[in-house]
Amino acid sequence: MPPVQIPFDIPVRVAFEAEDYLVTASNEAAVQWIDRWPDWNTTHCTILYGTPGCGKTHLSHVWQHKSGARLVDLATVNLPGNACSLIIENVDVILEDPGMQEKLFHLYNWQKEKGGTLMLTADKHPKHWQLDLPDLRSRMLASMAIEIGPPDDDLLAAVIVKQFMDRQIMVPLEVVTYLMARIERSFEAARDIVAKIDQLALSQKRKITIPLVRHLLDD
Repeated sequence: MPPVQIPFDIPVRVAFEAEDYLVTASNEAAVQWIDRWPDWNTTHCTILYGTPGCGKTHLSHVWQHKSGARLVDLATVNLPGNACSLIIENVDVILEDPGMQEKLFHLYNWQKEKGGTLMLTADKHPKHWQLDLPDLRSRMLASMAIEIGPPDDDLLAAVIVKQFMDRQIMVPLEVVTYLMARIERSFEAARDIVAKIDQLALSQKRKITIPLVRHLLDD
């Protein structure tokens, strides 16, 4: 079967560092919210949440490029003097430390007072976070929380194809379909498996076919 490109009509969005951000039903709500920036009058804190590998970090970088936000470490960040935009990743894990809860509480209030904006990423909705500080919990629950779902079929296929094309490889449709049914549904898994397939094909000087992929997955 000759190599073909997946015939999915998926919009391509220019993201940070010339990467592409692909839009499907799984991330459309989050993308639409990013598109509204800076018209976020209803809130100064946005939480993007979803399972690891769903693309929330990538989308936070899209917003960083758009807004000029800084990616900061909650443990070391100082209260900004002027209005600015800040990003804190994996905040639900960070907040398992009660001391970090106090820091986020003060940062949230300070950003609101100064007219700044916060974007937080997390694996789960804030109602599932381990928060011991009631005032922080109420503020997090009042924030704009948007879920990014796992990649759907169209998006996962497009990501796999793009990973191969970034390596200047065109693969048969049957290989992509075979992979989609057998790998974890995440961007990280797609990147990882494509890299391993490429390495195996080069080391064995073989074309990328289902038998080659099957051999890799079996191992």
